[in-house]
Amino acid sequence: MTSHEPRPRAAYAVFVLIACGVAACGRVPGQFEIVQNQAPQPGCLIDTSESIYRGDGTLDLSLVQPGAGAAYLAFPLLKNNLPSAGGTGPDTNQIQMHSFAIDIGESRYGALPPNVKALFDTLNSASHDSADYALLHYSVPWTVSVSSGGGRAATIVNAFPVDLAARVSATGDATVSRTSMIVNVRIRAFGNTDTQDMESDPLDFPVYVCAGCLVANLLACPYMVQPSNLGNPCNVSQDSYVDCCSLNGDLICPPIVSQQ
Repeated sequence: MTSHEPRPRAAYAVFVLIACGVAACGRVPGQFEIVQNQAPQPGCLIDTSESIYRGDGTLDLSLVQPGAGAAYLAFPLLKNNLPSAGGTGPDTNQIQMHSFAIDIGESRYGALPPNVKALFDTLNSASHDSADYALLHYSVPWTVSVSSGGGRAATIVNAFPVDLAARVSATGDATVSRTSMIVNVRIRAFGNTDTQDMESDPLDFPVYVCAGCLVANLLACPYMVQPSNLGNPCNVSQDSYVDCCSLNGDLICPPIVSQQ
C-alpha cells in the first residue's frame, strides 16, 4: 500500500477553482460516484445491482489471519454519470479508473475507546510517508473502465489492513460485543476520461469492530458434521457468522470436518 495525504476539502476546492480555470479536472459532485458497498454473493461474486448492498460492516479481530490480504474488504459500486457520447464512436466520457484512496478514522456515530483513540492519534501524527501513517491513509491500484451515461462497475478494495487490525487488537479495547467500537472508512476512486482527471464522491462506510462477535459455534477439531455457518464468502473475518473449531488453541474457521 502507498501512503497518501488526504487533501482538506476546503483547500482542495480553492485549488480546483484555480486549476480548472485552464483545464478540465477535479471532482464535480454527482459525475463519478461510489453508490454503495455491495454485499458479496456465494462464491464471492460481486453484483452491480443497486438492490444488493450492505449499509454497514462488522470486523471480528479474532478471525483475522496473519497471512490474509485484508482484515476487512469493501466492495464499492462505481457509477459514471457523465453524459453518454452517443453514436457508434469511442466513448470519450468513459472513466478509466486507476486507484482507490482509503482513510480510516473516528466515526461520527460513536467515539473510539481510549486506547484505540491513542493509537489512531499516534498513527496520524507520524510522517506522511511512513508505514505507520499508511495504516490509516493509503492508496491501492485498481483498473476498471466505467462507461458513461450511468455505467456501473463492481470493485473490491482492502478497507482495513491486517497490520492495523493487529495493533487495534493489541490495545485490548475490542470486546465480544459488536458495538465495542465503530470506525469510519472513507473510500474515494480516481481515474480519468480522454480529457479530464476524475475523483469520485466519497463513500463513508461505518465498520463495527469486535473480538469474537462473529464466531457462531466453537467446538474441538474436527467437526463430525458439516457446519451450519460458513462465514463470508470473500473474507472470513467480516460480516457473517462462522462456525469454528479449536486446534492447539488456534481458531480454524470454517472448521475442519471429519471425513468419516
